[in-house]
Amino acid sequence: MKLTVRGLLTLFLLLAPVLLLAQGNKILVVVPDGRSEADSIPVNTGATYLFSVLPGHSYSIEQSRGLNSPTLPMWAAPSCPSPYGISIIDTSVMDPAVTINTGFGQQRQRLAFTCPGPVNPYGPPGQSSVMIYNMSGATYTFNLSVTDTTLLSAKWKAGTNSDTFWTFTNTTSAPVNISINLVDTNGFPQFLPNPGPTPITIAPGATYSTDTTQIPPFLRTTPNGVPLSGSILVGQNGPPGAILATAVIVTNSGTGSSTDTVKFEPKI
Repeated sequence: MKLTVRGLLTLFLLLAPVLLLAQGNKILVVVPDGRSEADSIPVNTGATYLFSVLPGHSYSIEQSRGLNSPTLPMWAAPSCPSPYGISIIDTSVMDPAVTINTGFGQQRQRLAFTCPGPVNPYGPPGQSSVMIYNMSGATYTFNLSVTDTTLLSAKWKAGTNSDTFWTFTNTTSAPVNISINLVDTNGFPQFLPNPGPTPITIAPGATYSTDTTQIPPFLRTTPNGVPLSGSILVGQNGPPGAILATAVIVTNSGTGSSTDTVKFEPKI
């Protein structure tokens, strides 16, 4: 299921924390580092959980309850510091699935979204929220976690005789969108002609490849003649671990070529 936040729905989601506070419902802050937070919501009461988001980053939100106690639906309202529209994906049944059919309803729910970018080193972070309203007949006790699923590679290079090559493989059972943000050594974005800031869809089990050979020669050095270099952020709207990424820097010289394999690792 894919929920697109737009129009009146966007306005409602943005105002929901204020409305909940006006009704005496609580607003809490969670940290998007994967830690599991336990909480309880009384009957006919709601709660809003706020967390900071950054451009170029992606996030996975998961709530769970006991095996015989189904979860209540949660709604996420991403407010990314970027000019692009944001889509929320329900990844509960994507591999690795968090749901199991026990006959008692769904015990876990997982959502994901990406803040595509571009990266702005001096821009303020955005603020997103998760809302849960308890309309059941008893106090709702559950766990909630928010994880930054961004992939980070600390080094890339595009010089007169060097290029960086990347591959991204979708390891899940459903399509996953990725957003690639190259960042120079000063923290500013560097755009590849293809794909640039536009998200790319990778089919289940498929691999997408791109490289710096697309950068024209006259853009490969700074005004001081130093080759372009920096780091790369890859946001993805699948579950944690959905994308397997590799990076290799190839340098050609008069005596041959050399390769430098660079790691891609989760942001946290």
